[in-house]
Amino acid sequence: MAAPMKGKLFSTDPAVTQEIVLLLTQHGVCARCVLRFLGMGDVGQFRASTEELMEKVKSLVVDQEDLLSSLPCPACLGILQVYLEEPFLNRIVEAVKSSDHQFQNFICSLTTPVCSLVREHAFLLLLREKFKALYEHRDLEDIASVKDVWKWRSGPILAAALDTPFELKSKFDIILHFTFEKSDRECTFLSYHSPDVFRKRKNRQKNYGDTYTRANVARVLSNMTDTYFKRNYSTPKSDEKNLCRCDEIKCVHDAVFIAGRYNKYSRTLSQTPWILDGGRKSQSSVEEEICGPLKKQFLYAEQRFSSSGREDVDVRMLGKGRPFVVEMENPRRVQFTPEVLREIQQEINKSADVKVRDLQIVDKNDINRLKEGEIEKTKTYSALCWSREPLSRQQLDKLQDIKDLVIYQKTPIRVLHRRPLATRERVIYSMSTEKVDDLHFTLNLSTQAGTYIKEFVHGDFGRTTPNLSSLTGQECDILELDVQSVELDWPPSLENS
Repeated sequence: MAAPMKGKLFSTDPAVTQEIVLLLTQHGVCARCVLRFLGMGDVGQFRASTEELMEKVKSLVVDQEDLLSSLPCPACLGILQVYLEEPFLNRIVEAVKSSDHQFQNFICSLTTPVCSLVREHAFLLLLREKFKALYEHRDLEDIASVKDVWKWRSGPILAAALDTPFELKSKFDIILHFTFEKSDRECTFLSYHSPDVFRKRKNRQKNYGDTYTRANVARVLSNMTDTYFKRNYSTPKSDEKNLCRCDEIKCVHDAVFIAGRYNKYSRTLSQTPWILDGGRKSQSSVEEEICGPLKKQFLYAEQRFSSSGREDVDVRMLGKGRPFVVEMENPRRVQFTPEVLREIQQEINKSADVKVRDLQIVDKNDINRLKEGEIEKTKTYSALCWSREPLSRQQLDKLQDIKDLVIYQKTPIRVLHRRPLATRERVIYSMSTEKVDDLHFTLNLSTQAGTYIKEFVHGDFGRTTPNLSSLTGQECDILELDVQSVELDWPPSLENS
């Protein structure tokens, strides 16, 4: 005998409730969807097994043993039937275990066929027509969603099987993608009603995105008259072809962000992989030297390397280094002690060309500090320069007297292929010089971030004004450039780093 039904329903009249149950089951609606459309919102009720729920629904109707169909439900397309049974839940558990992720808790995300919105709308209109007083002011937001009901039932079962808590929020997501072959066909009449809404949508991944999305279908349904809908769409009934498919079970962990500072001692190493016309222009890069050891430990899928500015291939990064962050997408290893991070840092530092310090896991919100350093912070440089004619000590000392020099830089010729043409105002805060010989000297500069130092020295055919050549009255050029510091107090310095 079924346990008594708990939880509030839309109707408190048993006779009306029975009529609603009979109407829905005549169309083959499953036990869980019957309870959804009755207004049941009690999570505990939905956590019962399918057999228990079927008995509870039968208890609402007098003398109706063969009440519920065994065919796929026309409202949920079988998601609250087949896909809540042990075989499918075991399939999820196996998928999670085989993904080999570390996680402390989990959530589940479902992508359901878009046509399920149309089907639920059809049942709501059917109920509104037959029980106007009860459903006239109800909409789908008043009814427990298929996704929520699925989670209420499966969450505790999966949590027990995985020995890990099921939470409302988690960094680890088990994503289920359900599809239905006839979904687009069932939505076609919507495009006749609102053709502008369903024009093919371009996106970055593909030439065109899906024509029908939950957002645009819901918007059109909310603006469509009941008369138009019923004239073009019939309330679906149970059919063995109603079963949707779960095409994919995917496990995804939120990105982990790891930050630090790097030094670059090579004048032939690019910051990121240098690939031109499909061929490599350099054997490695700063990014690869750092991310190689990281990937071995975190076992992530993809990476995004960012830094506070960047230096040219032939420029060294000295001093305390340049702040950087690596975004590691969908890592399978996420639990690391400071000691292990130091070991990873030591592995990176086996490279002769790149060294890192202060390696640490940071929060996503912290990485905005990195972008601040690209424009707002001060950077210091040392440059080995050449002059066509010898410069006197007096000429060199004159440079040291210049403070807060405002310069104007058109986009350098060497980067015009990847940067828009613009004139940028930058500030040289201070300069000092050290004579090497009659034609060579070292120029030390403190500048606003974003200043093109090479162009400041040689003038870039007059595109940077004033420049070192115009200030000294001699043609000057730059032979070597080193970044001495990036004045950004992030990430925090670590002891023993």
